[in-house]
Amino acid sequence: MPIDRKHIGFSLPRFDVTVDQDRLRKFVGAIGASHDSVESGVAPSTYMKVIEGAGNSSREIVRALGVDLRRVMHVEQEFEYHEQIRAGDQLTVERRVADIYDRKDGALEFVVVDSTILRNGGQSVGRSRQWILVRNAVTT
Repeated sequence: MPIDRKHIGFSLPRFDVTVDQDRLRKFVGAIGASHDSVESGVAPSTYMKVIEGAGNSSREIVRALGVDLRRVMHVEQEFEYHEQIRAGDQLTVERRVADIYDRKDGALEFVVVDSTILRNGGQSVGRSRQWILVRNAVTT
């Protein structure tokens, strides 16, 4: 069943994330990055994915669209970095469905999700754009 295009523009409620030093250290170990930056309190750039996905926000978006998670695949993501993220930062995340489109006569649908990460006071730390693929049953 196709995703209703009425969901374009859907936004999750803003949510807050505190960058925790211990979680940051574990993340750096998991990706094999240098511990030097973490000891100075600076998060690796890929940590932005952890922040935007806090609280299972990606699952919440998929659920709001009425999509079965078993049909979903994360296919692409791009990031735009404005400021370094540091341990102890109090960040606010905004996530919005920017577009929904299909390919192969609806067999593949793409959901484009834009995220903005703000430091207290509204200063932008970064943005991301994520493409989620939804595989639909082919009807003949």
